[in-house]
Order: sequence, then structure tokens, then C-alpha cells
Amino acid sequence: MEDSQVDSMPIEESVEDSAVPPTSAPKTKKGAAAPAAREPGKSSFPVSRVQKIMKADKELPMVAREATFLISVATEEFIKRLAEESSIVAARENRVTIQYRDLATIVRRVEKFMFLDEIIPFQPPPAPAKRKAKAQNEDSQLGRTTTMLDAFVARAQSPEGPDEDIIMNEDGTMSANPS
Repeated sequence: MEDSQVDSMPIEESVEDSAVPPTSAPKTKKGAAAPAAREPGKSSFPVSRVQKIMKADKELPMVAREATFLISVATEEFIKRLAEESSIVAARENRVTIQYRDLATIVRRVEKFMFLDEIIPFQPPPAPAKRKAKAQNEDSQLGRTTTMLDAFVARAQSPEGPDEDIIMNEDGTMSANPS
């Protein structure tokens, strides 16, 4: 869809403006999110928050209220498009929930989102677990597992670290005193 088409699209009517009473609204599944309808002339984002973010940029002097509104609406549209693209990736993997890897995939593959590469980097999947050590493998074959008590006893039998004593000073600080 071209940007000029988006700009010429009519704004959806809000629930209050429609002639259908609210009791006859279609039922949604329990836990499913209802599509958000934006009132004409209002944004989903708080105006004060958008202004605060814009004021953080020292290069911008004063910004008109209309410009703040347009930036807010543009942000909504951007998030909507990013979510739609990510939803398509999740649907290909038979999932409903969008995960980080879906966003990272979109950033890598869709040209209009490539500028987000530094913000949403692609993280390769974790490497498969390495094989257990031979000694651990033998223990598991015998049915033995390491318990907390075994770890405590092994730690008590092992030699202590460096030969240092920890001294508590009168002012509450601690210091190490080599022996």
C-alpha cells in the first residue's frame, strides 16, 4: 500500500459515532484483543508523553500541537505495520504470539524496516547443548545424581582460596589481610 493511499484513507468511525448499539457488538473470544478504534482528531498515545519525547531532542525548538499529533499518528501507523509484518512471520510458523525473533526477521528481510537493524539485532538461535562429560554420564547410568549435600561436602573438602583473612574495621568496612 502506497503512502499516498494511507493518507487518503478515511478515518474509522469510533464506537460512540456508530448507529449500532454496543450490546449488539460481535462477541470475541475470551482473552482476544478487540481492535482499537481511534477517535478522529485523537491519538492512542498521550500527547504529553509525545511532547516529552520530542523535547528530549535539543535540536528541535518548539513544535506545534498539530505536528505533535501527526507524529503520534505516524508512530501508530508504523507500529501497526511492524506488528502486521511480524504477525505474518509468526503465522508461517503456526504461532499466534509475536516473538522477538519475528521482529528481528522482519528487520533483516523487509527493506523498509532495515533501519532498525541496530535497535533490533538478529540473534542466532542458541547452539545445541554439548555432550555431558564422561564422568557425569557414568554417574547417570548408575542412577546417582549430585545433591545439595554432595556439593556442600565437596566444597568443604576442597582447599580454601587465597590465604587471606577478612578483617571487619570499626567503621564497618572490610579489608583483606594476607596471612
